[in-house]
Amino acid sequence: MKRVFAISVLIFAVVLATFVSAQAQSRTVDRSAVPLPPDLANLPTIMAEPWLQVDPRPNVILEGPSFDRQGNLFVTAIPNPGRVLKITPEKQVSVIFESKDIDPNGTAFHKDGRLFVACLTGQLLAMNPDGGNVVAVKPTYQGRPLKMNDLVFDAKGNIFISDWVGNVSDPAGGVYYVSPDGAMVKAVLQNLWAANGVSLSPDGMTLWVSETGRGTVIRVDFLPDGVTPIPSRGVGYAYYSSGRSGPDSNRVDAKGNLYQAIMGQGRLIIFNNRGIPIANVLIPERDQGEHLATSNLAFKPGTKEAYITVGGQGGAWIFKFDALEPGVTLFSQQP
Repeated sequence: MKRVFAISVLIFAVVLATFVSAQAQSRTVDRSAVPLPPDLANLPTIMAEPWLQVDPRPNVILEGPSFDRQGNLFVTAIPNPGRVLKITPEKQVSVIFESKDIDPNGTAFHKDGRLFVACLTGQLLAMNPDGGNVVAVKPTYQGRPLKMNDLVFDAKGNIFISDWVGNVSDPAGGVYYVSPDGAMVKAVLQNLWAANGVSLSPDGMTLWVSETGRGTVIRVDFLPDGVTPIPSRGVGYAYYSSGRSGPDSNRVDAKGNLYQAIMGQGRLIIFNNRGIPIANVLIPERDQGEHLATSNLAFKPGTKEAYITVGGQGGAWIFKFDALEPGVTLFSQQP
């Protein structure tokens, strides 16, 4: 009888301890300013680390990180004035472009060394890495200027550009295929609510698009021309992001994994090449409401080093983490 009683007490103690632990974990999650969605909470986690504070002001949004062949990191900064910044490997920061009339956002290097900048104010800029020889064109589609957010070069040297416009009743945004001189503009994907990030798979046959307004990540599979979605089955929603803030920009690694920044959440989601979430990347102090404006990332060429542009309370920062694989070989890295 004593033995039965002792076993009963032991079982009760284990159950009680489990309950207390679960309650404690629940309270910890509840205390977070930005708790992870339940479908992501148990995924493997990569913690990013601070690399450089670029600006102490909480209203400065960093975007558009891109590396040149020399290992310099270029980012954009808004609000007014819009700036393009160069950050050396030694963490020296300089302004190479500044304008009160232009809001630069995404950037990408051409393999000829020019930096291309997609601007929310409608300009597609091309400039030397020192900010010289700036050329601005204004691509239009059916007479309407594009409000350009992000861009990625394909292997032919043309650009997929997101058009960050639209609302719930008028999803007028989309993704367009544009020549570097802005003369050729072809619609790829339309009827989007604030199209944002655009990234190509390693073979160039899949385009990943984030749609901030609806909170979706979209996979677009192309016909052999690498531009036209496969009819009836070439476009599909890979993921829906819950919460107030939607997905921002994204990047792809050499294995085709997608790294998707979630604005206002202090985190990235890593998807495999089928669009299934496989890991979280978290910014320190996000639970306390710090560093929540995770907008974009870039891979240092030839490495697994990934650098995230982050803003919000705590200032504008670059955070760094080790990715699952090296970054995809971009057009700028081709011979």
